[in-house]
Amino acid sequence: MACALLISCFRAAALGLAAAVLALAALGAPPARAQQEDWTKIDCAGSAIVPPPGFKANCFEGPFTQTGGQNYACRLSNVSFGFFAEGTEPRFYTRARYPKKSGKVCATIAFQEPVNAMQHVHKFVENEATNWSAMQPAGSDISLMFFDAKNQKRDAKCFTFIKLGPPAGHAGQGRLFTMIGFFCKAPGQPLDAATAAALVNQIQVKTE
Repeated sequence: MACALLISCFRAAALGLAAAVLALAALGAPPARAQQEDWTKIDCAGSAIVPPPGFKANCFEGPFTQTGGQNYACRLSNVSFGFFAEGTEPRFYTRARYPKKSGKVCATIAFQEPVNAMQHVHKFVENEATNWSAMQPAGSDISLMFFDAKNQKRDAKCFTFIKLGPPAGHAGQGRLFTMIGFFCKAPGQPLDAATAAALVNQIQVKTE
């Protein structure tokens, strides 16, 4: 009987421990909703990122990203612009990140896997891109990859890009901003590296 009582106590303790572990896990895991912060549509006239001349776009401001080191903290701003879903013009999208207050230690970092980042910059690129080119440089601060749109009615030749701002942060190891996006041309319009780089260089990022 003592043995049976001991086994019963052991089982109760085990169940209690399991319940405690589950409770702690539930407390430590934030709700899925809290992990998804929406971007806010803003007036493009007040946006920190300006599309190339002639492009009509929706502009958005994203949630701040908090980063930092041992003795400092940085608040990074996220901004973007993109095509009108109901429009007929070729699609485009660009997103930029920059320190809220630039200084000796605050900066953004370059993309660790640039090819993967460019191939997943937007759902349109993920779902509609085919015939990818290799990544190629366009000057010292721009990287390009070209692709064809599967549906050739609105878009034909396209490219994705990454542009890195001037060196910034501690010992110049970071960048004043990072920018990533894509642009498409209408069917029949030519597209080469020089045209793509010129288009990217017309985008303005107003860092604070």
